[in-house]
Amino acid sequence: MQEYGKVPSRFASFVAAAVLSFLAPAAVSPGEAERSAAPDPACDAIGKLPATARAEVLAVARLLALKPAMAIDFSTKTGEMCLNTEGPVMAHFSTRPADTPEDIVYFVDASPLVAKGLRLQEFPAIDPRQGRMEPSVWYRYEGRGMEPHHGKEMKDRTWLILAVDVK
Repeated sequence: MQEYGKVPSRFASFVAAAVLSFLAPAAVSPGEAERSAAPDPACDAIGKLPATARAEVLAVARLLALKPAMAIDFSTKTGEMCLNTEGPVMAHFSTRPADTPEDIVYFVDASPLVAKGLRLQEFPAIDPRQGRMEPSVWYRYEGRGMEPHHGKEMKDRTWLILAVDVK
């Protein structure tokens, strides 16, 4: 069984491959021929993105290069990749966005907000079954029961959770 936060991530590998595909030509001196390699579908897909989207992928890649452990692979468990900053915010990205209205799921630690007077009970509790969130509606998770985007109970914090449907 994969351990939370300890698994090498396919997402990190994907982003690293993308970065290398963009940086490799810059590493070759002007008189040298570039190495030929088999085409990588992930790099090809990134290469076809508009310039701003490519820059965003590279920005995330640079963050992951600083701290690769932030990328956690939940793809076999929940179909998502997690970007866990180990701070008060994390984000999950669906590996199959066409199949869900939960393309991006943001988790915000509710503790400091509750300490400032946020009435957590006014938010609906998250359904333990994945795919049941209504996009753009904040939900609460209080560390009891199944949290569907991690596929397990998360006793460490109380979270406010928001899904975004990119479509």
